[in-house]
Amino acid sequence: MKSSGGTLPKPTVPKTASGAVPPASGRLARQRRPSWIAAGVMLLAFAVLANVYLFRSAGERRSVVRLARDVPVGHKLVQADLDVVRVAADSAVAVIPQRQLRDVIGQRAAVGLRKGTLLAASQLTAQQSPQPGQALVTVPLKASAVPPGLAPGWRVRVVFTPGEQSSGGNSVSGGVETNPLRDVKGMVDQVEGPDAEGATTVSLLVAESDSSTVARQAAADLVVLVVTERRG
Repeated sequence: MKSSGGTLPKPTVPKTASGAVPPASGRLARQRRPSWIAAGVMLLAFAVLANVYLFRSAGERRSVVRLARDVPVGHKLVQADLDVVRVAADSAVAVIPQRQLRDVIGQRAAVGLRKGTLLAASQLTAQQSPQPGQALVTVPLKASAVPPGLAPGWRVRVVFTPGEQSSGGNSVSGGVETNPLRDVKGMVDQVEGPDAEGATTVSLLVAESDSSTVARQAAADLVVLVVTERRG
């Protein structure tokens, strides 16, 4: 309706108790909308960056050489001993890349290695076993004389047990053994057995100067192995 003066009356705007005019709710919504949009864009960008990082991390897997089966210390590696696996190993981890696989074949294990081990250069040697100054001696042992879990690479001490007449030149005089043999340090090269009779054959790397004594005492069943260090 028109007023008597011919113009429409102005709409009445509600006021607060202090007399101020409250802002319109539509204006507040328009002001808040850009902040929500910005937050959504940041979250989306973060998700994209995270996916890119994970994708690149997965793509940085390297093909490295590992053992396909157990090998004893001194064993000359052949193709059948090795395979290749892709791992996400840190650059600080010592591994041998697949491109060097041919260089590994023909080298020897410096320690006893287990199946699944990722090969490192420090575990290999180009030297043959036994090395100069060493000899490989075979020692048959009864089941009760084999240290539990004996494996290639373990350090041992060869202890000679007394007999009525020692093969190493010891003799018994008046019930007292004279000229006792000293212990010999050695390292386990291979362990075979037990056989049908329960005997185990252990190949030991010992100093060449001690090899004859160890062989004679072992043949007379006068040898006991004491483990001094587990390795490999």
